[in-house]
Amino acid sequence: MSAVPKHRPAVAYPAPARGAARAGAATATAPRRQRHAADIPDTGRASHLKAVAAPQQARSIVPFAALCVGIIVASLAAVLLINIVMTEGAYERRDLKLEIAQLAQQHDDLVMQLEANSAPQQLAQRASDLGMVPADTLGFVSLQQGVVLEARTG
Repeated sequence: MSAVPKHRPAVAYPAPARGAARAGAATATAPRRQRHAADIPDTGRASHLKAVAAPQQARSIVPFAALCVGIIVASLAAVLLINIVMTEGAYERRDLKLEIAQLAQQHDDLVMQLEANSAPQQLAQRASDLGMVPADTLGFVSLQQGVVLEARTG
């Protein structure tokens, strides 16, 4: 139920006569009787009064409050989602750092093994293990002709 009064049809009152202003001054203190449309005779003249619409009811604040709460909940959900994604990214980053460190260690081990195997003493030892002997003379081979060009004794 609304607190707004029900709308009554507009009542046209006749325009006051010239002498009515003085006569009305005497009855200004007397209580006024409420007039109805049936009490006023139809004079046929248009009145200067117009019908007005009833005031609109005040709008409810509930939709606005629901919208505000919805925006806050959506914002908090977005922050939570971003936080979860960032946490997953941090774990992935940690795992990749560990893998990089492991691969760097493996690379260093392989480089040390390669340097150890390419040392002259190690090469000589492996050659003698395979049955190779040191050469008495040195020479140059021509790949185009397929022959030894010069031979030197060492």
